[in-house]
Amino acid sequence: MSSLTTSEGLGFRDLVFSDLVRYRPDEKPTWRGVAVRCLSNPGMIASLVLRGQQMAYRRGRIRTAFLLRTVGMLLVSADFVPGMDIGPGLLMPHPNGVVIGNGLVVGANVTFGGGVTAGERQADRPGGGYPTICDGAIVLANAVLVGPVTVGAHAQVGANSVLLSDAPDHAVMFGVPARRISEREGIIPGAQAMPVTDESAGA
Repeated sequence: MSSLTTSEGLGFRDLVFSDLVRYRPDEKPTWRGVAVRCLSNPGMIASLVLRGQQMAYRRGRIRTAFLLRTVGMLLVSADFVPGMDIGPGLLMPHPNGVVIGNGLVVGANVTFGGGVTAGERQADRPGGGYPTICDGAIVLANAVLVGPVTVGAHAQVGANSVLLSDAPDHAVMFGVPARRISEREGIIPGAQAMPVTDESAGA
């Protein structure tokens, strides 16, 4: 059965540090490490914006969350619509062009390539449901996930694919529409990194 780890119970620092661990799994996460990573990787900047947005939305600061949406578009050309739930350990090495809808649910240690779009199937008919992406999944560049589809644990959606149906655990999906072509036999380094807690994180 697919595992899905949410952001429930995790604060801003926990989530940011868990994202940093995906880039540097062998280093103890610190704010200095976050700052250094921001200088060389726009994905870390995107993570800061996204996590700040999540915290603002969770606390009912809707205007702030939408302001951060605009900040994300200006800084890294990514559109994060407030209201999604993104678990710990998100890796976005190339955040440009990433668009995620407000109902998206993402588990732990998920990887997004550049240009990924995840949202409703028909924009003019709201309420049709959003994708759910389980722990350890990989969604490669320019893939499109629409409607209430589920990407199973450690599954992979290929570049430029359009996913219209569920992807089983460990499945490799490719094509338009995407279909199962093989199965992932290994897990990429860092994809099983543990969420950072107050006890393990550096100040």
